[in-house]
Amino acid sequence: MKERQQFIPYIMPFCFFFLMLIDGHISNAILSMMSVPMAFTCNLLLMVMMFATFQLNKTYMVFWAAVMGLLYDSYYYNVIGINLLLFPLLVLLMYFVFERVIPSTLTIILSFIVFVTCLSLGRILLLTLFDLTDTTILDVFTRTLAPTLILNLILILIFVIPLKKAFNVKK
Repeated sequence: MKERQQFIPYIMPFCFFFLMLIDGHISNAILSMMSVPMAFTCNLLLMVMMFATFQLNKTYMVFWAAVMGLLYDSYYYNVIGINLLLFPLLVLLMYFVFERVIPSTLTIILSFIVFVTCLSLGRILLLTLFDLTDTTILDVFTRTLAPTLILNLILILIFVIPLKKAFNVKK
């Protein structure tokens, strides 16, 4: 078990990058199957970052969250700053929450829903603040946030047990 924990910091950046790409492909695949205009955002990267906070130190995770935010912004938005700001802030929030809450399966699921909501609303807030979108509050909740939460709830329900085992989260 100790040997596995020693190589986690070395493989996590590659996993984060791979998950960033998978997030985009899953989101686009679901979007292309739907006939109504909705914005499904898959957040596997955020999910694995959340579980990685149980094994890796805060400085390491904040650094890689910023790097992934920079890559995410340049790859998907062509506007640097949105995820570059949000990912490190969410990682800090994750450490704050899990220092105070016992990480049971239920609290992990509920926490992840809160983190996804914060990420989605933070993106919309920053995009609106910098006049990069002209969406209404009704569109945000019905066409972006609701589908994103449904998709990510399904994903966390599928992956919570395997990820708890992979990252050795006890409860």
